[in-house]
Amino acid sequence: MLPQLPLPEPLRGSEPDSFAFRTLSRRLPGIASRVLRSRAWHSKARTRLQALVDEMPNGRLRLLDDPQAQDAAGWEQDLVPYLGLTWLEAPWYVSETYFFRRLLEATGYYQAGPGFQLDPYLPEKRQEFEAVYAQSSRLCEHLDGPAFPAKPMQLEDPRAVGEVRSRLTNLLRQNIWGNQADRSMWPAGLRAEGPSLRTDGRSNEHLLVDHAGLVAEFLTSQPAPLHRIDLVLDNGGIELAYDLVLVDVLLSGSFTREIRLHTKPHPTYVSDVTTPDFYTAIDHLEQAREACLRLLAGRMRSYLADGRVQLRTDYYWTSLRTGWEMPAELRLELGESGLVVSKGDANYRRWLGDRSWPHTTFLDSILAYFPSPLLIMRVLKANLIAGLQSGLSERMYSLDPEWLHDGNWGIIQASGLPIPA
Repeated sequence: MLPQLPLPEPLRGSEPDSFAFRTLSRRLPGIASRVLRSRAWHSKARTRLQALVDEMPNGRLRLLDDPQAQDAAGWEQDLVPYLGLTWLEAPWYVSETYFFRRLLEATGYYQAGPGFQLDPYLPEKRQEFEAVYAQSSRLCEHLDGPAFPAKPMQLEDPRAVGEVRSRLTNLLRQNIWGNQADRSMWPAGLRAEGPSLRTDGRSNEHLLVDHAGLVAEFLTSQPAPLHRIDLVLDNGGIELAYDLVLVDVLLSGSFTREIRLHTKPHPTYVSDVTTPDFYTAIDHLEQAREACLRLLAGRMRSYLADGRVQLRTDYYWTSLRTGWEMPAELRLELGESGLVVSKGDANYRRWLGDRSWPHTTFLDSILAYFPSPLLIMRVLKANLIAGLQSGLSERMYSLDPEWLHDGNWGIIQASGLPIPA
């Protein structure tokens, strides 16, 4: 099933000085160079990493040389339309996703030897929980607050219902800004040159679309808890910490019976969450100074033990495939969900096919193929967006010429919910 609209052209890096061009010619080679310097790699890995740096952006895409990898056959099939194109000629999403897979090929992640199953971004990931500890007071505000009613859907007092919805809305609005912590964009984390984590009272002014209240209304107006919510994770560190708080609230508040977390099958985009990253995060929370974080870790282990939290992974999440090219088995799985929560920029690009949609395109028309209600939580870090009000895009270019990719603006967009146009 495709979007209900003609597909526009995919974004490419061929326009000089565009953000896509800068990504392919400077940002991605810079990531490979950082990985090369990050540890004493074996000689073959050093040679391959340097070759990857040197071939960008004018080298040509080739098949992977990674015969033992579980995803090798999928990549061989998916790369066929792009073989022989330069990094700049191929669609931007294709080139960027291919880069991170080539980096694993270079380090020997799937090959027997010294690089086997070695996360090339681990030195950077180890720094991420410094940001978690720095934000502990914000996290604990949600964890130490009054408990949600045992059956929030059955509240009859309008004031009590309004309070529950207000708390959920606030939690969603705080959660989104954790998506600024993207080490593929800002290597030093939340540094001065990148966006500041928005925890002040003006953060809502930086939401270009805000369906948080409507999602809270959806969750509290169900006749019973949803059978399952699926959460497609993005970055680790502070973003994952906020995601765990959200998971805890949704389960302890009886908004859903279970939550399925979707992780990446291998390291990619520097800070994206793999299953080992998830368990490492729980370990770090157990060692936190703040009792609320230690208690959160304990509840997560309990949720995992009794099946209320489940972890899933699929090579689709690191593939070139768009949202409408989702494998049938995964599509069926997500179709059973009461709500899919999609975090981050790369997932948003996948759902929209990384194409040049007019900014006012009705989002539900693009996402007509999606099998369940979808909540998108994304800080803007790529030059595409849909579902904006008429005239907003023009005002944004006047206010902030880099608004589409500087990480200072966010969207909380829902599709498939009863939201008025």
